Amino acid sequence: MENRGRLLEKEELIRTVWHDAFVEEGNLCVTVSLLRKAFGEDHGYIQTVSKHGYRFVAEVKLLPSEATPVQQAQADPPLTPAAPEIPDKQKVLLDFPGAAVLSRRRLRLRSLAAVSVVAVFGGILLASGVWPRVRAAIHATKSSEIRSLAVLPFETLGAEPGDEYLGLGMADALITKLGSTSKIVTRPTRAIQKYRNISQDPRTVGREQSVDAVLDGRIQRAGDRVRVTAQLIRVTDGVQLWAATFDEKFTNLFAVEDAVSARVASSIQLELTGKQKQRLARRPTTSSDAYQSYLRGRYFWNERTGKGLGKSLDYFRHAIDLDPTYAKAYAGMADAYAMLGLYTELPPKEAFSKAKAAALKALEVDDSLAEAHATLGFVHFYYDWDGAAADKEFVLALQDDPNYPMAHSWRGFNLSVMSRFSDAIEEAKLALAADPLSAIIGTNAGWVYCLAGQNEQGIEILQKVIETDPNFPHAHFRLGNIYEDQGKYNGAIGEYQKAVQLSSGGNAYYEASLGHAFAMSGKLGEAEKTLHHLKEVSATRYVPPYAIALIYIGIGNKKDGLGWLERASADHSTSVAYLRVDPALNRLRHEPRFAALLQQTNF
Repeated sequence: MENRGRLLEKEELIRTVWHDAFVEEGNLCVTVSLLRKAFGEDHGYIQTVSKHGYRFVAEVKLLPSEATPVQQAQADPPLTPAAPEIPDKQKVLLDFPGAAVLSRRRLRLRSLAAVSVVAVFGGILLASGVWPRVRAAIHATKSSEIRSLAVLPFETLGAEPGDEYLGLGMADALITKLGSTSKIVTRPTRAIQKYRNISQDPRTVGREQSVDAVLDGRIQRAGDRVRVTAQLIRVTDGVQLWAATFDEKFTNLFAVEDAVSARVASSIQLELTGKQKQRLARRPTTSSDAYQSYLRGRYFWNERTGKGLGKSLDYFRHAIDLDPTYAKAYAGMADAYAMLGLYTELPPKEAFSKAKAAALKALEVDDSLAEAHATLGFVHFYYDWDGAAADKEFVLALQDDPNYPMAHSWRGFNLSVMSRFSDAIEEAKLALAADPLSAIIGTNAGWVYCLAGQNEQGIEILQKVIETDPNFPHAHFRLGNIYEDQGKYNGAIGEYQKAVQLSSGGNAYYEASLGHAFAMSGKLGEAEKTLHHLKEVSATRYVPPYAIALIYIGIGNKKDGLGWLERASADHSTSVAYLRVDPALNRLRHEPRFAALLQQTNF
């Protein structure tokens, strides 16, 4: 009212009224909306100037200071509209029913502003019952602490061919930046990618992901420009804590990511150290083209298919060609090769040796890169069978990013094989806390409980995973492992068959475990058929020797079973890492040749 007729920019309003509190633009929008309701929606006393601020446009009358405002309003006829500047020692009267009065003295405006708001509007808002909601909006950012966050894939508007990666790429970059502060738990990209290209209510997603807040937005590319809109929503009550629009050159997508992550950190009042602020502002490369290639690589890597992993490698290599010092691109290449080895798309010696080289190169450039440490630990576990070396890398990864779910999950495997079962279960719990809806995290946790001899807890976790995602083959596979360990062969066969079907027969371990269960249940004919089929397949694609060994062991042919395990050791089949704890190998534990195999692992 003091500035009637003049546009007040949003930042000026926030700075003046809430000078002693942290308030974001979203709070201002909510408060203005509530004020409009208190005045009556049809009066239009507060005018919005899009993208700038607000203007108070109601007619304002001046009263002499000698009389009280109410006495003067009752005794005198209306005065003429006031000039823009209000003289000293005069008071302002708004000409509408139930008007309140603001005394203006020549005092410092900023120190008086918050009291003035209460003096002017307090009676109206209390009478209308709106004030409690206004107060809640003013202190929205203080009323509940934001400890966890889900960044949804940004909706890509009007995507050109080849731009489909932008929405998920933006989310992935923000997840990495905010997670690097170690001040807030961010759901990993794999947990949120299922929301890509579908319309979802942010609060519904937030409740599903068990987080305190959700960041979502839209991204649109037009020629050499990009527009990004983003909003931060609190899950408990739907309050918009912050919202903004950014227009930049497409080659300066870094600036948008920096601005969004900084505003989010400010909105939820993350108290960052100097080092954490540096991490938040750190840019992985100075080359925009290299960055775009890296984002495309991560997009295809997250598909977790043989074809997708192959494409991701091409993009990571291109990013490195454009910037040979791009550590995250080397880490991406390491991740791609590691998954190709785990999924038996490539022989272990080829896949893991290249994964290790890429991870070491990434750490040579940036030794604080959590994902590179985690992948190097993964290689030490599955390929080198070196428990101490693997644990060192997992610990380093978790020092850099304490909420990295896969690092916790992989460390759980490593500790299990080292017979540190209580520590392994704790890591499985931490992984589940960081990513509670992840099918792979839940499946890995179920396997850790099984290795620790806690089958019932493992079954419970795996059944929850399958209830959430019945088409995830690895969960059926691990549930089959536990049923076999319990001697429930029919149940195991059913779960293995589902795993084989859901993977379209593409995983040799699933089929081999089915053959093993057939044999253990007395269905030797079915086991022989499975063995014959895997040997035929091995002529055209890689089949781990460990898989063949499983069926021979189930049949009771220890000699050939041990022979194929020795081949697996020479081949560095990934499952050799579990020699000490795999229940399927219990028949061989007293064999001297098996003891010799154990000596080749360092757990």
